[in-house]
Amino acid sequence: MNLSRTPFSLAILVSAIIASASLAADPDPWKVYPGGLPSSANALRYNIDANVAVSRQHADPVGLEDWEKSKESLAVKLDEAIGLSPRPAKTPLNAKVTGRSERDGYTIENVVFESFPGFYVTANLYVPTGLEGPLPAIVVTAGHSMDDGKNYDLYRTAQIGLVRQGYVVLAYDPIGQGERKLRGYSHQVSYPALLVGHTNLRYMLWDSIRSLDYLETRPEVDPKRIGIAGNSGGGLNTMYAMPIDSRFACGASFCCLCSYEAWIKDGGNHCICNHLPGIAQNMEQFQFVGLAAPRPFLAGNGQKDPIFPIAGTRDTIRRAEQIYALYDSADHVTLRDVPAGHGWSKPLREAGYGWFNRFLQGRGDGSPVAEPEIVLEDKKSKDLIVFKDGKFPADARSYADLVREEANRLVSAYPSVPSDAAGYTAWAANLREQLWETLGGKPQAFKSPAEEHGSFDWEGHTVKRLTIRTERELEVPALLIQPENAKKPLPLVIVLDSEGKQAAMKSETVRRLLEQPIAILALDVRGTGEGVVNANQCASDAIVLGRPLLAQQAWDVIVAARTLSDQEGLGEVAVYGRGSSGLTALLAAALSDQIDAVVTERTLGSLVDAIADPLPQPLWVYAPNLLKVADVSQLAALCAPRPLLCVSPVDGEKKDLSESRIELLAAPVQAGYNAINATSAAQLATGTEAEQAAGDFLIKTLTE
Repeated sequence: MNLSRTPFSLAILVSAIIASASLAADPDPWKVYPGGLPSSANALRYNIDANVAVSRQHADPVGLEDWEKSKESLAVKLDEAIGLSPRPAKTPLNAKVTGRSERDGYTIENVVFESFPGFYVTANLYVPTGLEGPLPAIVVTAGHSMDDGKNYDLYRTAQIGLVRQGYVVLAYDPIGQGERKLRGYSHQVSYPALLVGHTNLRYMLWDSIRSLDYLETRPEVDPKRIGIAGNSGGGLNTMYAMPIDSRFACGASFCCLCSYEAWIKDGGNHCICNHLPGIAQNMEQFQFVGLAAPRPFLAGNGQKDPIFPIAGTRDTIRRAEQIYALYDSADHVTLRDVPAGHGWSKPLREAGYGWFNRFLQGRGDGSPVAEPEIVLEDKKSKDLIVFKDGKFPADARSYADLVREEANRLVSAYPSVPSDAAGYTAWAANLREQLWETLGGKPQAFKSPAEEHGSFDWEGHTVKRLTIRTERELEVPALLIQPENAKKPLPLVIVLDSEGKQAAMKSETVRRLLEQPIAILALDVRGTGEGVVNANQCASDAIVLGRPLLAQQAWDVIVAARTLSDQEGLGEVAVYGRGSSGLTALLAAALSDQIDAVVTERTLGSLVDAIADPLPQPLWVYAPNLLKVADVSQLAALCAPRPLLCVSPVDGEKKDLSESRIELLAAPVQAGYNAINATSAAQLATGTEAEQAAGDFLIKTLTE
């Protein structure tokens, strides 16, 4: 793509020093909500309420026939949400024992195996001594004990308690924990994993499934009597593992099971590993518990646990009991709640011993079994460490490596953009439909005028404070800057910046556009600027809803363009997105013909570059399954034949892309524009010519 440059005369309206001083003295005029963010503009509140509403739509089955008809579909949807559809191939475990030590009544073996090729899982195997096998076994999955993982004191207490009850116990380090707390393994990598349709749970559950596979190879273990247990994040692993793999004969999930409604409404901010794309739309937690029926399932929760409200747990188990009763096994699912907070407390551990004893050993009635005194050794003991030198094998691949590999596979398999007009038109229509489906569906459009909340003068221009209702339950704040005494219809540029709409007042490009005259709408799409809320909670709740924040923000742009065009009698509408917000601008233009032109500046050239640890992009960038459908190049190609300028695209480290990389990413864009004879409408600016390129392009596009 070649940029056609036009000369211009730059007029500085006021010095940056004066502008900064003026703003510092009185910053309030730039705020639409000087008293703070109202609930009507709170994106987190919107996503919480939307999740609660859809969660309440899931009804109890009316009988066994009704449940049997629905459970297959539910199982498929659960697999898809987790990222286990299709199931990965079971590659060789290549298991090794790196150490063995004796204890009173049991031995500890340090075990490592590969759940995926080169993806090493570190585990400790506790084997009772003096008992005749084969013995029942239990996979113990750790919660969020990032430093200690499997060797966290509370979890080791449960492991030793179980081995003393006569179980072979395999306790492993989940990704990002214990010995696997390494760069590239962080739980935050679940955000970029979402781009390819994966989740943390996909990898956590696969590690549990492969742990079961390993236990089946051990002569001490009875393969028909293998259970699973864990607390918090380990409870999360357990409660999903039970419906995912029927070989788990019994499960006990502690301090995690709740209901999506109660957990999202009242449970607060959680790790991204708790969140599955669109799961609230597809089921409630009682239904996936029901998928395990009639295999025994215990939920153990604290009555005072603030992050998994007990009311939600009680309701879920009550509804799950009704499903188990359809199989005459209502007593195979139960809740043990205790007057405690969040944690695998002694009463909950004792409940687990009794539960497993009943169903895996055939002794007792499932009532709690007293835990004898357990004295723990130093958690840093070499006897508890798999890799004694602290080094993983040279061929080890990280969580981020696996996700990036899948991303590259998806991108390389995209169909080429057709080279003829008819082919391009069909390709574009199909891709746009796929995008809407992937992003949660096209919201229902409605008309609502922008509301004005006063105005003020800025450098000779009138600035109107606006709120624009983009959903029936949500508005976004904006500033409409109109050049003084300009004749309508004026063209409009919607300015997006990750720093919020106030960044517009610092922009020389904005000043140049106003000079033309071109009107400016400095827009805070939800979750940015004045609308900033808890980033993780808002982004992850949007994922559970099935409408990721990136899609929600693009919808804000689409509605704002339509609303302002209708209300203000404006001319053409362009969107100018800087940094990460360029992705929002590009997606909005790709999805809607309401946008007449689009400019991105220092925006990511490929979403594959967003896959890294630590994360190189804001959380709202990571839209589930997006890379299954399109990368940045395909979004840009969908903008044809409208004018498009990409200024200095960057990689994940915000460095300029190499020429070879730019050519590769630009090829699909140019193909699309060529197909409909709009070659010159797609342009690229890099190097020194990029400094004023956005202003040049927008002025030429909108005024000539």
